[in-house]
Formats: sequence, structure tokens, C-alpha cells
Amino acid sequence: MSPLGSYPEHGVILDDAALVVERDLCYSVVRIVKEEWGFSEVDSLSPLEIPFLASLLLSRAGLPYPFGGLTLRADGPEPLTADLLQECRGHLIKQLGERMEESAPASPWGWAASIHTPPIFGGHAYDLSGASDVTESVREYWFKLGSANPVMLRGLGSLLKAQMAWKHGEFTDAACMFLWIALDAAHSLTLQKLRESGVNNPTSRDASTHFNSIAGYETPWEKFFEDDYENRIRFLHPENRFGAEVRPQLLADDYLELNDVLIPYFEYLVTGRFEDPSAGNESM
Repeated sequence: MSPLGSYPEHGVILDDAALVVERDLCYSVVRIVKEEWGFSEVDSLSPLEIPFLASLLLSRAGLPYPFGGLTLRADGPEPLTADLLQECRGHLIKQLGERMEESAPASPWGWAASIHTPPIFGGHAYDLSGASDVTESVREYWFKLGSANPVMLRGLGSLLKAQMAWKHGEFTDAACMFLWIALDAAHSLTLQKLRESGVNNPTSRDASTHFNSIAGYETPWEKFFEDDYENRIRFLHPENRFGAEVRPQLLADDYLELNDVLIPYFEYLVTGRFEDPSAGNESM
């Protein structure tokens, strides 16, 4: 885990996943229990990691920032004991040390990547906060996301990447793009919920009404997150119905406000609970 993220003070150990939190090195361990979905040579966030990392995000346990990793082969499904996790730590430290020795700027551990160096190799200290045990909260999300469909996992993966991209001032516009992918996934998942509830051919207006009903307040849009979709169109399509722009206007709040709503909205999509990010009230 990169020091650019934030993590709970206490680790989380589940049956098939764990977050080990130590002052010099934070790392996650996820057991490969099914075939990975899809293949990419440029996407560093494995679909196998998304359910666990998203569980940390949605439970407010932290803002995980994964960087690098390795695959270990086991003889069988051994329990994630303290000894096994320490063995994983040893393998990880060895690989990180080898990467740092490469030192060439074009290597996986080049100059740009050095900001992710963990404290054990002289990097910045981790941001650890919160003294409470978050295991049961993370476990709830982990259990529910075990059967999540590809749209849910794509949305959550994009939501995680948005938090990561926002850490880099030169890529904050890319953070907005990741949020818009997550928003589109949330739209599809909302329409799916409406169909399952008996609504025939639900529309974006229906999705907006549904959001209002679970959030407990009226939004200014007629369609689902209408202003954010307009921002996406203006940003992704150089020639669009709003007019061509060399540099489409984006405000920091276009990210911050959408992000602050999408995290609890995905919490609702996973658990059926929605917590108003401003009022702290819970509604169904």
C-alpha cells in the first residue's frame, strides 16, 4: 500500500482477504478463489482486489492506495494466520527491494513511482487514523461484494481509482473521468433495481426520482445527476452540443461534491442503506 493512501490503525483479517497495518509497511493479501475477469496490460488494479479494497472504502475504514504486488502459489487454502501473513510480508519486502535496486527511471520502481515507497525503505510515514476495530464493517461489504456483478465491480474499481488520481494535482481531471465511469455504473445499477422492483423500461428520470426517495431530499436535476453527465459530455467529446472548447471548465467541486455523494450511494447499492454525507442521517 502506498503512503499516499490512508488506513485504519488496526488491520483487518477475513477468511480470504486481509489488510496488514504496520508502521513500516501496510499491505493487503487476497486469496485467488476464482478466475480473474478480463485482461489488461495497463490496468494495475486487479478485479480480484476490488471487492476487498472497495469494502475498506465504503466502510470508511480508509482510502486504500494499492501499488504493485506479487502472486504467490500455496499448496492449499491455508488460513490467513499471523504466521502466513508474515511470510507474505517477507516475500513482498524481497520483491520491493529488488525493484528498488533496478532504479532506472523506466523501471516499475522508477522516479515517478518513488513517491509510493513505503517507510520500510525510507518513504513517507503512513496516514493511520481511527482506533476502533473496523473488521465487522469491512466483513459485511466483503461478503456482499462476493457475488457482485461486473457492472458493480467496474464502478467500484473506478471509484477507487478516482481517490487515487485525486492525490496527484496534475491528474485531478482524470479523477473526474473515473468518477463519471463510476456514475454511469451507478446509473445502470439503479435502473436494474427499478426493473427488479417492477418498473418497466425505467428512465433516467425514474433513476433520479429513486435517488431522491432514498436520499430524503430533492435534487435540482430532472434526470439522474444531470449536471455531472453534462460535464462528462463536454469533457470527453471535443465537439459536442454545448460547443467546442479548448479547455472545458471543471471546478474542484465538480469532483468533490460528486465523490461525496457517490461513496454513500454505492454503499446503498451494496447494502440498502444510505447515509446522507452532509447530515449524517440514515434513510432507506
